[in-house]
Amino acid sequence: MTLKLGHIEPRKELSCAVRSFFEMSYDAEKSREDYLLPSGRIAFFYIKTERAFQVEFESSNNCSTVSTGYYLAYLDGAARYVHPKITVLAASIYPVYLGLIFRVKPKDILNTFTRLDTIFNIEDSGLPVDVSKLSSLRLMNQMQRFILAQLQKNPIREDIESVYKKIVDAKAYTLTVKELSEWMGYTERHFTSIFQEYTGFSPKRFIQLVRFDRSLKMIDDLGSSGKLSDVAYEMGYHDQAHFTRDFKQFCGKTPKEIRAERGSAAYLFRRGRVY
Repeated sequence: MTLKLGHIEPRKELSCAVRSFFEMSYDAEKSREDYLLPSGRIAFFYIKTERAFQVEFESSNNCSTVSTGYYLAYLDGAARYVHPKITVLAASIYPVYLGLIFRVKPKDILNTFTRLDTIFNIEDSGLPVDVSKLSSLRLMNQMQRFILAQLQKNPIREDIESVYKKIVDAKAYTLTVKELSEWMGYTERHFTSIFQEYTGFSPKRFIQLVRFDRSLKMIDDLGSSGKLSDVAYEMGYHDQAHFTRDFKQFCGKTPKEIRAERGSAAYLFRRGRVY
C-alpha cells in the first residue's frame, strides 16, 4: 500500500512562482489514513479519486469534501484525511502569486481544499475540462501554460516579491516586522496590511511558518544519532521545550513524533526528488 510521489521541475520562466510540480498516486484497494503539514506554499492540483472523501483541518473547524476535479489548498496547520485510490497532479505555488493567477485572496482559501470551479471560470481559462484522455505529462504542460499566461497578464509588484524572497531565503527567525517594514520604506501597519493581503498571514505568523518548515527539513536530515536539541539551537531557540511548543502549534505533533514518521504524504513532499 505504497504512496508514490515524484517531483518535476517547472519551466524556467515559472521558477519564480512555482517551486515544483508533482505527481502522487495510490492504487491499493484499502483506504489509507494520512496527513499534510503547512509549508507556506499553495497547492494547485487536479485530483482523480475513486470516491469522495473528507479532509479535516486541525487549526480550524473547517472540513472539505474532495472529489475529482481541480482544487486550491493552503494550510497553516495539519490536514487529516482517509483516502481511497487517487492520482494527483499539482503545482506548489508561492502564495504571493495566488491572486495574480486565480483572482482570489490567500486568506479566502486558508485551511480549505477549495474547488477551483466554485471561484474561477475554468472553461474560459485554457485549462482542460475533460482530462480523461490526457496523459499526466500533457496535463502538467497544460497547467504550466495556464499559470504562465496568467502571470504574463498580471505581473507581480516588485516590492512584494522582494520582501517575500527576503523572508524565505534568509534565516527568517532573525527578522522582525520592524526591520522588514523599514527595509520596505513603509510603516509597520502599512507593511503588515500589504503582506497579509498577498500571503494570507501577518508577517510575524509567516516568519513562524517558514521557521517551522525549515525545522521539519532539518529533522528529516538528522541521522540516527542526531539530536533534536541541535535543531532547536540552529533555529534560534534557547531551549528544546520552547522549540517543541512552537513546533506543535503547526502540526499537533512533537519533533520526536514527526521524526519517527516516514510514510506520510507530508514527509514525501519534503523529501521528494525531482525527476
